[in-house]
Amino acid sequence: MSATTSPQPIRTVLVGLDGSEESERAGAFAGRLAVSTGAAVVAAHATGLLDVWPDHPDHACERNSHARVNDLMRTAWTESVRSLGVDPEIVCRDGSPAHVLLSLADELDADLIVVGTRGVGAADPYGLGSVATKLAHESHRPVVVVPSPTLQRRPRPNEL
Repeated sequence: MSATTSPQPIRTVLVGLDGSEESERAGAFAGRLAVSTGAAVVAAHATGLLDVWPDHPDHACERNSHARVNDLMRTAWTESVRSLGVDPEIVCRDGSPAHVLLSLADELDADLIVVGTRGVGAADPYGLGSVATKLAHESHRPVVVVPSPTLQRRPRPNEL
């Protein structure tokens, strides 16, 4: 960036949520950023591929339903954003999480995509999940991967 170029304001933050602890932290980060910049937050979830549901007899018929996902997005999954006074727009779409987030970011012209290090899928405990990795490699806009406090920091070579 040259001395005469000022940073663009952040107007729209897209955050991927899936109910995991990591996505809750990503939601809180997106909410804090929105509070400090005045940006809008769009909370998104890709339905189908990685949805994991607890076994509750009361919800057996709606375990993978769009209605259940929308309900979770309006309540528990966006609590970390809403608790900061930010009312996110909620979007649920069918498809792989990375594809949904990349497509939606382009559609919204989002200034930033925020995700956790990993979601409900499996990942190397010291690495990034597949969605965060794919976003980091394929997005042409900034991606923030919010670290998990439960990950142990690896020692740097000069610290061994």
